[in-house]
Amino acid sequence: MKIGRILPPEMAALQEEIEGYARGYGLDFFPQIFEVLDYDQINQVAAYGGFPIRYPHWRFGMDYERLSKGYEYGLQKIYEMVINNNPCYAYLLESNSYVDQKIVMAHVYAHNDFFKNNEYFKHTNRRMIDEMANHAIRVRRYMDRYGIEEVETFIDICLSLDNLIDYYSPYFEDMKLEDDEDEPFQAQETPKFRVEKEYMQDYINPEWFLEEQRRKMQKEKEARRRFPRRAVKDVLWFLRNYAPLTNWQRDVLGMIREEAYYFAPQGQTKILNEGWACLRADSLVYTEKGLITMAEMVEGAAGWVFDGETPRKVYDRNVLRQHPTVEVQTRRGLVLCGSNNHRVLLADGETWKRLDALVVGDKVKLSGGQGFGPREEQAMGTTSAQALIEGISDFGLLRTVPKSLLRAPMAAARLFLRALFESQSDVGPQGIRLRASSERLAQQVQLLLMNDSILSSRGILDGSATLTISGHSAKQFAERIGFLQPRHRAALEAYLLETSFTNQEEWADEVAVIKTGCDDVYDISVTQTHRYAAQGLINHNSYWHSTIMTQKAAKDSEIVDFAIAHSGVVATSREQLNPYKLGLELLRDIEDRWNKGRFGKEYDLCDDMRTRSSWDRKLGLGREKIFQVRKIYNDVNFIDEFLTREFCEQHNLFGFDYNRSTGRYEISTRDFKQIKEKLLFQLTNFGQPFIYILDANFENRAELLLGHRHEGVDLRLDYAKAVLENIHKLWKRPTHVSTRMDNKGRLLSFDGKEHHVREFEYVPFKG
Repeated sequence: MKIGRILPPEMAALQEEIEGYARGYGLDFFPQIFEVLDYDQINQVAAYGGFPIRYPHWRFGMDYERLSKGYEYGLQKIYEMVINNNPCYAYLLESNSYVDQKIVMAHVYAHNDFFKNNEYFKHTNRRMIDEMANHAIRVRRYMDRYGIEEVETFIDICLSLDNLIDYYSPYFEDMKLEDDEDEPFQAQETPKFRVEKEYMQDYINPEWFLEEQRRKMQKEKEARRRFPRRAVKDVLWFLRNYAPLTNWQRDVLGMIREEAYYFAPQGQTKILNEGWACLRADSLVYTEKGLITMAEMVEGAAGWVFDGETPRKVYDRNVLRQHPTVEVQTRRGLVLCGSNNHRVLLADGETWKRLDALVVGDKVKLSGGQGFGPREEQAMGTTSAQALIEGISDFGLLRTVPKSLLRAPMAAARLFLRALFESQSDVGPQGIRLRASSERLAQQVQLLLMNDSILSSRGILDGSATLTISGHSAKQFAERIGFLQPRHRAALEAYLLETSFTNQEEWADEVAVIKTGCDDVYDISVTQTHRYAAQGLINHNSYWHSTIMTQKAAKDSEIVDFAIAHSGVVATSREQLNPYKLGLELLRDIEDRWNKGRFGKEYDLCDDMRTRSSWDRKLGLGREKIFQVRKIYNDVNFIDEFLTREFCEQHNLFGFDYNRSTGRYEISTRDFKQIKEKLLFQLTNFGQPFIYILDANFENRAELLLGHRHEGVDLRLDYAKAVLENIHKLWKRPTHVSTRMDNKGRLLSFDGKEHHVREFEYVPFKG
């Protein structure tokens, strides 16, 4: 089924090459078909949930308008889409760069492998692209026969209920709610205590006791006649089979249910994720060897970086040629240029934002290296640094900081900065102002100062590049670097005496200028936090795409990143967990544990922390285990089995709750058990309430009773009312839901006109 154009010869050759690498890594996938779409076509397909054809409905048009506006205003861009189908279809955006297309193809083969091999996709329709087309044809026929408005209104109702399915029912036989042979109810004598003497009958079996026994028998009788006999979680299945619907309505409801089950596994497997990011070659990174450019990092010049809080190890490096870039400049003059999808940390310390999504006024978090760099025994000492500084004949002609001083220990860097400021700065009401001979020199000095916890602002004055230090940072400069010349020392002391230090400096800055371009970009992958400080900002690092894209030799750490990539991207926000980070880190942890043999009874029973930390049986089973995880796990059992106390402690996982009094999300627990339970609750049933059909003849009036399995969170009343209203439209009789609210049993009801709430005995149940 083709809607775009076929691949041009060079792209077809690239597909063949990348497919070969994918097979070499052990990936197993359906036949792969790529088609090229322009941005309007890809927005149409995205609005249809990734399919070229769907039944007509206003919701798809609304989604298309939203996507189109997002593209026009530069708020979003779809690079690719891939469909779980055999053959597997994927759509490439025509305007992607050649490098983007390479990355997307590698990415798609990972999706394809996951679709084919993960157990939770096994029961999905592998010809769904054809089935969606069949659905579209049938719905259009119903619209021609019964009218567009009537059919579309009915679809609205069905779509509002499409999450009321049993996500695990495809793994069991179809439900049977009635016994094959219902045993007729046989009247029984009212149970009573045996009495030897007749005259004792009224004393041992009083009338009130016999009445109570009769009521119990009646309840048992009603229970035996209740339909369904057991709670049914697949509400759509029950309504399709037992609601008073016409044939066409029953068919449409069945289509909506079928499509809901098709998309369900993608929601069940979101945590296994990926991402990537890159910076321009000349970007300076805080490393254990000083300030190193990204180009030098990729060449292996340093092995550790500073992540804004602590040093982290670099485990992978890569370069992408001629990639779309975005350059941002802050009000302090800090400049960062990276790939358009590179992400930086915002001032709240929690939210990551792509460079192409930043707008002027956004506040980004700043970071130096907090003194991170070489120790004196690892690099030049202060004596040799002093000799180098004295060898600079004229600081006024210095265009850049000598590379040896960028890589010097902090003590040596301070000597250089003191000499530079002695010769090229003045102190006045504005603070300390350095006149630099070039913008590049001013940028490098600004980053050197930030490594010593000194903020500055870069600007232009009378055509010259300047760097101004004021407030708390001027005080830091006086204490850590200072002046030797009496004139400068006196002026700085006078400035500090006249300056108020009541407000602390905020290590954040506003975006002031944004530019786009194209350039080679370089990336590194960092352990644990996956972030690093470069150019004074905190940046998110790279993941698996480099493996196939650059045809690198297969290594365990690289193949793991590639094999685990699959469908679904969940944005990071303060309200929810960052699933791709959690998935990546947890899979890396599994790989490391199975390589070292950190599993099994012997390891679990070891309570000596020193022995556990050095445990390494050199089993090398990590890659095999990762592929097993890819095959048989979903998010819930993945987290349940592999999230360990050690992992939580290592990665500082906390539980968060919203504090209404402060208007912020705050740490509510550090307890491992509570963190794991909270996470599993969010993932189980996608965080939605558990709703079941309990009785289709409630109170013997053919009314429908649903049950809410209370898991500690009350139902949202507005949502519950809307669901009852829409189910009523299908059932045609009053609908009810039994639940707990404020620790009391409640029955929420809708009779077709009004909503009612009354006390009701809540009986806990399991579906």
